[in-house]
Amino acid sequence: MSVKSKLARQAVKTTAKHTAKGAASKAARRPFRSVTLLVLGAALGAIVGWKIGRSGSGEVQIAATPGPTGVVTNTNNSTEHASETGAVS
Repeated sequence: MSVKSKLARQAVKTTAKHTAKGAASKAARRPFRSVTLLVLGAALGAIVGWKIGRSGSGEVQIAATPGPTGVVTNTNNSTEHASETGAVS
């Protein structure tokens, strides 16, 4: 592991610890505000996630491929039957 990546990992770890301690301290001093912000953030995230999920559904419509043209079906009393796609079974 290089010195640069080791220092980067240590910086991330220290920043995460500092942020967690600060959040816990602020929650202890002003719990109502912390809970309010947490609930608002969760609600906003849920709404945005729901909107993103709905924006992708049903928008893309794939055109149906047309069947073969000029299919002649057997009109005699044989055991062969033409399907919707024109294939004889």
